[in-house]
Amino acid sequence: MYFIKTTNVLVVLLLKSVLSDQAESIVFNISKDQTIALAGLYQSLALVQNIAWKGNTDHSCMVPTIESILKLDVNEFIDVYGSTNNLQLGIQTLKTALQNKSEKHAVERTRYAINLMYLASKLAINPNAISSLGTQIERISNQYNSVAESFDDITQDLGGLYREYISPLGPKIIIEGDPVYLKTDQNASKIRALLLAGIRAIILWKQANGKRWTLLLGRKSLLDNILALEQRI
Repeated sequence: MYFIKTTNVLVVLLLKSVLSDQAESIVFNISKDQTIALAGLYQSLALVQNIAWKGNTDHSCMVPTIESILKLDVNEFIDVYGSTNNLQLGIQTLKTALQNKSEKHAVERTRYAINLMYLASKLAINPNAISSLGTQIERISNQYNSVAESFDDITQDLGGLYREYISPLGPKIIIEGDPVYLKTDQNASKIRALLLAGIRAIILWKQANGKRWTLLLGRKSLLDNILALEQRI
């Protein structure tokens, strides 16, 4: 497992303001696999916000996102999510962020991403936690026949793994939302499970050789990849 540090959001905005799209594409190229991983991260966080603010737990991308945690041995990065269709929410959310469109919860989502990357960095230097977490994920994968059929039980188990192995690694992520939805145990478990899916996406991104400076300077390359992915939906 690997981790990449994030930089201050203000630095990102400053660099974007002084670099042309042409310069970005020449200097840094972001691969399709890196884009898939980033879309996976953004999808996890968008689903967290859907639960926190709307109580929506039945989005079509929910099950594939939870399944991504359990798929530890795949041939292609997209296989982690099953298909491009299963990443459509993440692709759209990432595209909106890159296009600097005004979106109500964008800053909130960025904070979650930065915090998850920090926690992933702590996990990466803790081999005992990595080994134990992997063993428990494999156990859960073998215990159930289908995520869709046992969704509540699986998200409860995975949420428990996040609380046991990830939460102690650093400051807890404070989720914003409507208290009506946040206070239920089932929603809390689903949110933790989705945060674990975000950790999975970050690890995928680094395994695809994701680099900090490509995130800062590769905006055009990312958008080109997103367009290609959208054409497959």
